[in-house]
Amino acid sequence: MKLIAWNCQGLGNSSVIRSLLNLQKEEDPDILLSETKMDVRRIKGLRWKLGLTNMIVKDCEGKSDGLVIFWRKEINLQLRGVSRFYIDSDVVEADGFVWRFTGFYGEPKTGLKDLSWKALRVLNASRRRPWLCVGDFDEVLLGCEKDGGQPKQQSCMDRFREALDDCALTDLGFVGDPFTWRNNCHDSDNYIREHLDRAVADDAWCSRFPHFRVINGDPRHSDHRPVIVVVNEEVRTTTKPRGHAFHFEAGWIQEEHCSTIVNNAWNLTVQAREGGVVDAIREVGAELWDWSRNFL
Repeated sequence: MKLIAWNCQGLGNSSVIRSLLNLQKEEDPDILLSETKMDVRRIKGLRWKLGLTNMIVKDCEGKSDGLVIFWRKEINLQLRGVSRFYIDSDVVEADGFVWRFTGFYGEPKTGLKDLSWKALRVLNASRRRPWLCVGDFDEVLLGCEKDGGQPKQQSCMDRFREALDDCALTDLGFVGDPFTWRNNCHDSDNYIREHLDRAVADDAWCSRFPHFRVINGDPRHSDHRPVIVVVNEEVRTTTKPRGHAFHFEAGWIQEEHCSTIVNNAWNLTVQAREGGVVDAIREVGAELWDWSRNFL
């Protein structure tokens, strides 16, 4: 199963629709979460173009953007609740196993971000199933997750981390560019990048799906990258030819994101999946191979 959460800046114009359709064609997701700036009547036709014929829409409220989840008819997704910050659901697997999926979009205004963390805690109060939460949280966890502009206030990062800790949610790491949002400023002195979009889950979900994979995709027209979650990737798939040994390229060290990719792959294997050193080395090698082929 594959899920995508993408803050594509609303579905109100043709270029956005084209980008969303291209993303669907390339990634073929089972569940797709998006921000929407149109009402439910206008968005209904899009589900047929996407081939994701089921949907739940949280309409726009004033200046607050709406949310929509599309999913395939073969997927058994059941609504739990909606708010301006999230669409909350249960996913029922073919074997009857049920886990929770929440598409989340955080408050963008700094002075109101505690509303986001309150919403997370409210969701956690009714948690009785393994939980995956994906979306644009509109906040960073670490100072290194912001590049350019004024440094992020430590108190803001701490409140986000405390909310995740209170909900027993752990960041799942990622493959790809570490910055999921950029301000598209062409002046290098004012260019800002941040890691605002992510996937988090509890231990029960990670135990059920130990071979998950999170990918920060191509932003296309948007200033956000889509977060792609491959839920149950049983066998590691890469473009690496069989029979060829992995070789670390010395030139990779000079690349800006090399150390981030190594750290993410190592921590993902050792901490989230509780793998050993050999597993971690294998994962690092696979991630570097994919990165070198797809991003360099």
